[in-house]
Formats: sequence, C-alpha cells, structure tokens
Amino acid sequence: MTNTKLVVSVKEFAAMTGIGQNRVREFCYLPDFPASKEGNRFLIHVEAANEWLRRRTSAKVGVDTASLKRILP
Repeated sequence: MTNTKLVVSVKEFAAMTGIGQNRVREFCYLPDFPASKEGNRFLIHVEAANEWLRRRTSAKVGVDTASLKRILP
C-alpha cells in the first residue's frame, strides 16, 4: 500500500504543481474544482484536482492531455 495522500492543503497542492498558493485558493472557490472547506482551510482531492487541471489546460491551449500526464502526477 502506498503512503500517498488523497487530500492535501492549498500549500501542499501549490508545491506539488508549481502554481501559487493564491491562485490555488482562487481555484478552491470555483464550483467545479474538487476541494472542500474544513473549518477555515480547504482540502483538495489530489487525483481529481490534477485531472481538473489537465482538462482546463487542454481546453485553453489545445494541448493533448496525454502529454500533460508526463507533467502532472
């Protein structure tokens, strides 16, 4: 069994993706972004958020999602 986290904080997700914390926090307020608010912090579902980024990026720049799989875990 792996020790991979299913959910991470904004700070952890920002470090994983190279996206700034403020921008990740903005994503958390979007209705289709896979995050939930627990108390005063957001928890981000890693696998779903990575897929969300792939879809969003490929839709904006016309990139093949297969090529993004090498970049995003």
